[in-house]
This record gives sequence, structure tokens and C-alpha cells, in this order.
Amino acid sequence: MPTPVNHLIMAQETIESGWLTPSAQHLLEAERGPFLLGHTAPDVQTVSGRPRHETHFYTIPPGDDAPAHRALLAAYPELGRRDRLTPSRAAFLAGYLAHLLVDEKWWREIFHPFFGPQAGWATWEERLFLHNVLRTWLDRQDQARLDGGEAETLRGVEPQGWLPFVRDEDLQAWRDLLVEQLRPGRAIRTAEVFAARMHLPTEAVERALESPEQMARIFRHVPPARLGTYRADALRHSAELLNEYLAPIMFDV
Repeated sequence: MPTPVNHLIMAQETIESGWLTPSAQHLLEAERGPFLLGHTAPDVQTVSGRPRHETHFYTIPPGDDAPAHRALLAAYPELGRRDRLTPSRAAFLAGYLAHLLVDEKWWREIFHPFFGPQAGWATWEERLFLHNVLRTWLDRQDQARLDGGEAETLRGVEPQGWLPFVRDEDLQAWRDLLVEQLRPGRAIRTAEVFAARMHLPTEAVERALESPEQMARIFRHVPPARLGTYRADALRHSAELLNEYLAPIMFDV
């Protein structure tokens, strides 16, 4: 699934895509900080310690039920009452829903066919490792696109009861974790995090990233064009979702 850095860049790409309605565009530009935080916020379980499915609204593998973003709104219908949401909360929730959409899309279109149990190349353990190497590589491509202002934009966001299933304190801790890594001169710890989850030294991920043979192996099985198609489709579907979700909102922002 996309990393927090990927989600930040995808959020910015969505705002700049030209696919948003004027009202959605206006809201998300005015409430950019909450939207950016929301686009990363399902990963709050990193600091809250809660099970992943409680913040992502789908299991792995996903079932055949409603998409995760629909499942969230079905579980908490008050979050779909856009006329009762403040502009900042609406933008945050819009980002949250978009995160769920692009994450689930990654599982179905990239992870499952190319790295999943039936992928049929290498071993299961090797595929899991190389999947995280690919995610780290994509993360670094997007790190180069950060404009340096993300830390300050996120720093000013103050959740106020925005999610009935996540404490404000946990969202604040997640925000602060992002800000600390995004500050100028700081290192983003994606490789370190993935390595720790696999009980491997960070150097194992770094060596694979620096190995032309390992990267070529990944791209033999996951064509770069397929990754590009995923990204373009994810952004287009995100814009469609945001236009639908934000359509009734007539905020004076």
C-alpha cells in the first residue's frame, strides 16, 4: 500500500489534477492541512496500537463487501452528513476516504496479482520483502517531490473530535511523527520502518534499493507501466470520490 509520503503527494496531485469541481477545489485548497493529514490518517494505528482493520475498514485480503470508504460511511453515517461538518473536518474526512480508496486499489491491482500468495515467482517471503523494497523506492521518488512546506502545513492542524473511532491524542501523535520526519534536514524513515516490520536490518532494504539486479527483478514482474496506470487511475477515482463526497457542501471558507 502507498506510504505516508506517497499519500501526501497523491493528495497534492489530486488538488492540482483539474478533475475536482470548483467547490471541492476551493474547499481543499483552503483546508489543505486537514486534507493532507486526512490522506495519511488511516495509518494512525502505527501510534495508536489498534488493529489495522479498525482504521482501514477492510481486512487483508479484502472481502467482496462494500469498498472500504463506503464501509466507513455505513458504520458512521454521521460522517456522511456534510451539512453538519466544519470545513476542516470535511476536508480531513475527504482525505481519509481517498486514502482508503487508493490503499484498497493497490492491494487489488498491485499487491495481490504481483506479490500475493498465487503470484508464482520467488518465495512468499522474498515477494513480501521485494514488495516493501518497491514501496520504499516509490516513496523515495515522491520524497523528491516534497516542496518543503508540508511540515508547517501539517503542524497547524488541530483535530477536534474528527473521528469517532480514533482519539484526538492519537491523531496529534501521528501528525507530530510526520512533522518530525518532514522537517528540513530530517530523514524520512520508510526503509527503517519496513525493515523493522520484517525483523531485518535497514541495510537489507538499502542494499536491495541500490542493486540494479534486484530492482530489475522487481520490474520484470511489476511493469512500470502498470504502476503508472495504477497511480493515474487512483488519482482519477479519488477526484470522483471527493467530488461526490463534497458536492453538498456550501461552506463559506
